[in-house]
Amino acid sequence: MFATSGDILNMSLAVGFIVLVIFLAMLIFYAILILRDVSKVVDEVEEVVTRVHGTIIQPLRAVDYLVEKAKPYIESAIDAKMKAKKKK
Repeated sequence: MFATSGDILNMSLAVGFIVLVIFLAMLIFYAILILRDVSKVVDEVEEVVTRVHGTIIQPLRAVDYLVEKAKPYIESAIDAKMKAKKKK
């Protein structure tokens, strides 16, 4: 089977290549599993962000709109109070 040292070298290279291919296949398999899990996590985070946007950001925008509309009235009421205190 092994007549020369070249045959031993070729056989060891073949075995090493087979082992390398097996490890690369395992690496690709685990990378696919990890990426699938990352995809699931990203989907869940997207869902949470959507819920946060709907329950926090949109009501804050509504409150900001109401404050902007009420601001002139509040400022005029404060000015009237300040003028009434100055007269006393």
